[in-house]
Amino acid sequence: MLFNSYIFVLFFVVFASLYWLLRYRLQSQNLLILIGSYIFYGWWDERFLILIMISTVTDYVTALGIVKEKPTFRQGIGLSLFLLLGSAFLLSLGSFSETAWMLGLLFVFVGLGWVVHGKLMQLEEKLRKKAFVTVSVIVNLGILGFFKYFNFFIDSFQQSAAILGWQVDSVTLNIVLPVGISFYTFQTMSYTIDIYRKRFKPTRQFVEFAAFLSFFPQLVAGPIERAKHLLPQFKRLRSPSMIDIRTGLWLCVWGLYKKVVIADNLAPIVNRVFADPSVASSGELMAAVLAFTFQIYCDFSGYSDIARGLARMLGFDIMLNFNIPYIARTPSEFWRRWHISLSTWLRDYLYISLGGNRWSTLITYRNLMLTMLLGGLWHGAAWNFVLWGGYHGLILVIYRKLNVDDWLSQRTASILIQRLQDIALIFVMFILTLFGWLFFRASSLDTVWIFVTGINTLEYTPYLATIAFYLWPLLAFQALQLWFKNLEPLGNVNWFLRFNIQLFVLFSLLFLFSQGGQQFIYFNF
Repeated sequence: MLFNSYIFVLFFVVFASLYWLLRYRLQSQNLLILIGSYIFYGWWDERFLILIMISTVTDYVTALGIVKEKPTFRQGIGLSLFLLLGSAFLLSLGSFSETAWMLGLLFVFVGLGWVVHGKLMQLEEKLRKKAFVTVSVIVNLGILGFFKYFNFFIDSFQQSAAILGWQVDSVTLNIVLPVGISFYTFQTMSYTIDIYRKRFKPTRQFVEFAAFLSFFPQLVAGPIERAKHLLPQFKRLRSPSMIDIRTGLWLCVWGLYKKVVIADNLAPIVNRVFADPSVASSGELMAAVLAFTFQIYCDFSGYSDIARGLARMLGFDIMLNFNIPYIARTPSEFWRRWHISLSTWLRDYLYISLGGNRWSTLITYRNLMLTMLLGGLWHGAAWNFVLWGGYHGLILVIYRKLNVDDWLSQRTASILIQRLQDIALIFVMFILTLFGWLFFRASSLDTVWIFVTGINTLEYTPYLATIAFYLWPLLAFQALQLWFKNLEPLGNVNWFLRFNIQLFVLFSLLFLFSQGGQQFIYFNF
């Protein structure tokens, strides 16, 4: 169910109406969120729900186990029935043979799970905590690894074997990638890890936890929320004010504008050139990279804006995921502005766990490279994503070696000189980012080479006029954001300008939206 579809508008109107009727009944509201989120997620494929149900039950139980609590006998029966009967219902919508063997596996999983749980509860405290958090990580990464990376690693092994002259039979499976699995897997893992690190206490309210993990506005493409921030919001009554509804609605409209007017109208340029770059001119190659740079930004940040807007209209506050990233002066600043929920997750749970910058310079560089390589792999099971992550890791290392961030914080030049320096640094970083997106979008290194060797002159192409036509409103609005130092600047301008901005966006949605109705890019990750 896409945000940019009529069925979602109908879904949200019905959902919001029921939600408002239950505004004084917290548990009923949370149950409605859980049911609505499962309907929303199951719209793609009802079988996907089984995976999120497994993660939900696993992390609810392991989190309690970390603090030496356990579900009551009644709760244990309820959790088992939730997983088994819910899965049976979902699987009954498919073939009988599929239902039978998958239900058999789930029965084994549940039975083995309770046996393991009983054994782990008998361990001494330190070992018990490590054991439960390990179970959480293994189950979640096991599901993610199988559905997202199984074919990738098998194919890579076969290719490596072929280079050595070995013949390996293909065992590639027809595995469907569940939508949003990377996002909710990282979200639920952070819950158990934070409890293990004593940064958060687990909840005993299962519906509350399940609703937090499956919260539909940010379920399939983030932001990757932390339990410490979002879960407490499920513990209080939520009655959004008119300001929340008005500003939330504007975030939805603005996010939809970025998606269907800008990103989807730039997509044909990108798709056409990348489909066969060998026949494109130098100007067309450059235009395609530039178009993709803003396509992916408007597509992904548009989704994040809609998610924040929907959540705000329901009385929730979810984290900011983008902060005008293309004005970054350094790679570290870029990652403080781009996909903030992922970059902070990688920092807190991977980079710091590896040692961060606490050891030698070489160890710090290694940690940066490993973090970015795995961050690239998180985006997709393909070598181009690994190369993209490695590329960003490399420029992080180079900028760190040159101490650019330290220099920026200690400058003593005049304001004018500092602004000129900032402009130069932004330009260089933007060019580096452009080149990075080439790795991200290209299907092979051959394609990258065609672009690198083909962009040898600056020449005009009609594509540039198309890009400028769709981009100038975005750039003008972001100039307002920078001027007022506020990502929601409409409250800072007079009513006449605000009215005209809103009118322009609404008319653009009516007359300039792309007819394609394309899926959000990050649904693939």
